[in-house]
Amino acid sequence: MPVYYNDGLDDPVQYDRQASFVGGQISNFRENLLNESQAESLKDLDTEKNGILKSRRGFHRFADLLGSSSSSTNTQAIAYLDTDAKESLVAFVNSNIYGVDSSGTVTTIGAAKANSATAQVDHCQVADKLFYASHVTNNRIGQVKWTGAAWAVTEVPDGPTNSKYLVNNNFRIFAVQPSDNQVYVSDILPDSSSGTVFPAANALKVGLGDPITGLASWVGFNVVVFCKNSCYVIDTNPVPATASPTVPAASTFKIRTISTSSGCLSHGSIAQVGEDLFYLSRTGVRSIRRTMEENMIASDVGVLSYPIQNVIDEINWAQAEKATGIFWRGRYFLSVPTGSSTKNDTTIVYNTNTQSWMGVWRGIVTVDSSTSLPSSTINPVDYAVTQFSGGKPFLISLDKVGNPLQYRDFVEDINLVDTDYQDKLTTTFADTGWEATTRAFTFGEQMTSKDAEFAEFEFDRSDAIIDIGVLLDNEEKENLANELDTGTGELRLSFTLPSTLGSGAVTRFRYSMTQYPEFRELQFNFKQSAQAGTDSKYLALRSIHAGGFLNSVGEES
Repeated sequence: MPVYYNDGLDDPVQYDRQASFVGGQISNFRENLLNESQAESLKDLDTEKNGILKSRRGFHRFADLLGSSSSSTNTQAIAYLDTDAKESLVAFVNSNIYGVDSSGTVTTIGAAKANSATAQVDHCQVADKLFYASHVTNNRIGQVKWTGAAWAVTEVPDGPTNSKYLVNNNFRIFAVQPSDNQVYVSDILPDSSSGTVFPAANALKVGLGDPITGLASWVGFNVVVFCKNSCYVIDTNPVPATASPTVPAASTFKIRTISTSSGCLSHGSIAQVGEDLFYLSRTGVRSIRRTMEENMIASDVGVLSYPIQNVIDEINWAQAEKATGIFWRGRYFLSVPTGSSTKNDTTIVYNTNTQSWMGVWRGIVTVDSSTSLPSSTINPVDYAVTQFSGGKPFLISLDKVGNPLQYRDFVEDINLVDTDYQDKLTTTFADTGWEATTRAFTFGEQMTSKDAEFAEFEFDRSDAIIDIGVLLDNEEKENLANELDTGTGELRLSFTLPSTLGSGAVTRFRYSMTQYPEFRELQFNFKQSAQAGTDSKYLALRSIHAGGFLNSVGEES
């Protein structure tokens, strides 16, 4: 019987690396099949075109809508009313309507018409008016307007009852009556004070037998009608049926089928991304343009979320109608309920610049009793984009507890402080609890055993306090470094020598890994150290470089 030996002393050092993180999270494939720019999991992190992995900016309370009662609210929707006479956030909470100005000052506008405290609310702006409809039986479309001296809340007298999913297309309201698949079209520049807003003849049946689940105004004169398992486009080119240009020719609108095999589950998830529409379907996040191509190439190319299908599979589909999304600065944000949650507890982020998923944003969901880290769970109900007085625009998320939250990405780099990387959902700052796990390092040989030699980590203007862990062949994580100060190089607790620092903005840390047993694949885990909310500083991980020996096997002579 032959005798085999393993002599690694003569083997050359093999290298592997994580060159960047521009490829984002790829969690629907084995970790050893990912390329040098992809990671297995990302939480509360972000990347730019340069591929540097960064801690995300925080969400800070912009206004306190209800004060001490905000913990028991039914948050419904938020919009930004932008007119020559008035600029204001308009929030729907507990069946009431509130205005929020540029300083965060709250004004009670009034009670919402035909509303319910627990109902979802859809909205759209047409000219100087904000129209809304709540998901409650026998509702009517409401109108909010600034009169020049005060707010006015009125009801559209002839608005269709049981209406949902309002959108503005070329100064008309499009609304849906899901029970009979009717799409209603208003007059141009509708006003509740006029006698007729929704002419009786302006109703179109779309998607018979497949309930309508959402609407979206698309490029040009197009309105996309989403059903549960199909989608259609209405050409709304305003060729008048009569001599009056104010009378919409709804009867002349052309309806074209986009897909009869895939639809949308949430009106709130629909967002215009350039000349495309992203939305949540039962198969995941879809692109309308790619969905239009499916029939031609017989392929499911419309689904964008295959790389994170494991996250999609966690969605609570019974509550998926509550999902909400927005496109903002090159990113599509989609907040969804997962597991048994009845609220949007997880936000997935797609970077259109890098065409990759940035993983999930959740904040700290479960508080570790051994630390004083507070919970900072983010639960977006709706999004809005503001631009008060023509100034710098910023993103607002309306939280489940009724507070508008300001996303801190508008802060210039030179003005950033540590708290810009923390969430402030109430009156206190809280860490986001970011974490990342890399792809599997195989050193070019997936099936060959290896011995690790070293690992080097490169940071760029980073000052976060982090823990670094090592996973060998998907076994239990072992600590490589605890509470490492990536800015100064200070090693606070146990660590492995040698450790070397660079100079200037870039810091490098090199660790011996000869203490670890042989393995086939190696992963690194980066985690925000538990610092009781005091050290939530900026992470900027540039690259990872590792070396090891492939174990050669031979037969003794």
